[in-house]
Amino acid sequence: MSQKTRDHSMPAVFLLLIFACLLLSSCSILPTSGTKQYVYTEQKKASIGTRNEKELLKKLSTNGFTEGTTYQNTAATHFSVTEYKKYGKTLYLLVIEGNQNYLICPLDFSTDEVKKDFGDELTIIDQGQGNIYLAATACGSFFRACNAIDDIGFSSIRPADWSISQLKDAMDNKQIRFAGKYSAPDYERLTDGKASLAIESTMILHTPAVREKLLKLGIPVMIDYSSYESTPEARLEWVKVYGIITGHKNEAFRFFNEKYKNIEKVNQLEKTGKSVAYFSLDAENNVVVRSGSDYIPAMIERAGGEYAFPDLRNPDSDSHSPTVNLSFEDFYKTAGDTDIMIINTTIEGSIGSLSALTDRNSLFSDMKAVRDGNVYETSADIYQSADESDQIINDMHRIIKGKKAKKYFKRLD
Repeated sequence: MSQKTRDHSMPAVFLLLIFACLLLSSCSILPTSGTKQYVYTEQKKASIGTRNEKELLKKLSTNGFTEGTTYQNTAATHFSVTEYKKYGKTLYLLVIEGNQNYLICPLDFSTDEVKKDFGDELTIIDQGQGNIYLAATACGSFFRACNAIDDIGFSSIRPADWSISQLKDAMDNKQIRFAGKYSAPDYERLTDGKASLAIESTMILHTPAVREKLLKLGIPVMIDYSSYESTPEARLEWVKVYGIITGHKNEAFRFFNEKYKNIEKVNQLEKTGKSVAYFSLDAENNVVVRSGSDYIPAMIERAGGEYAFPDLRNPDSDSHSPTVNLSFEDFYKTAGDTDIMIINTTIEGSIGSLSALTDRNSLFSDMKAVRDGNVYETSADIYQSADESDQIINDMHRIIKGKKAKKYFKRLD
């Protein structure tokens, strides 16, 4: 430790300000798996602590782990999986977003030695243990896709909020129990029910105390970054992560391969040249759009449209967030002449009608898509349907062509 680090003369208020800034800045500075030293980045260097992934791999080797196959992702960029062998058992090193390192171990593999040798440098996940607390609700479709619904024991939302019928039914039948929202879990229910893993969205980074509490109770925390992928097939490839965690690897890989072929087919859809603005309105009528590098614009392109904000990026260069807040004036400058508007209603709920939209802001009346009646809103279940990306793209193509959507979009009258 340097002399500067040991200097306690710095005012306490200033230290608190620094700490607050760190918490509120880039999500990547927060350790997200209990590990504070090992990281795995595309740049092959450490971004937290002083050790890089090469040291982790070396330590695995010196502790008797034999490296096997590293799976080559077809499209996903925010996770990697490598097989390892020890004592004749197959284990998986899962690395997520550069700073989450997990060792997925079969149930008949004793993890005591690993925990002793690695401490919090690796988070241990017992493969197929079940009793998962699913607080990243968009990932429910991945469990559906690989037939792993039975591995979920707890949900952060109530039955009425699930659009996935299998999950809703499981909650109605008390096979899955409500255990509090992600920001306020029912810790007693989770511990009494022996929750084996908490799967969180990146929203948990805004409530770090919750994550730390879960870890203290012995519940591993995994943060899902599938929504940060830049294409629908990359997002869909996360089904492999959940297949490996639950022991449904073969089903997951088979599902992805079949769906990937379907998504490849939609690349042949007719290009229309029509511009599309995809956005949401929050409770204060502020406009939130998707970054041009997000998977939603990629889906619009696949559907034959042209995203209205292709070059838009999050102004925070350290943030991977796929959403960007715009003033209505800035939104109007670009979206005023777009051919089609799609309103994401998965958070704030349905708009209902064109008149209700113009009541939110009278300037909508002057926008081309509103005048032409080409305004659509998403269905409530679109965010929970990552496993049906090909169908969503085809539905999007239908509305861009002026046809009625089959399921995922509704025209506002």
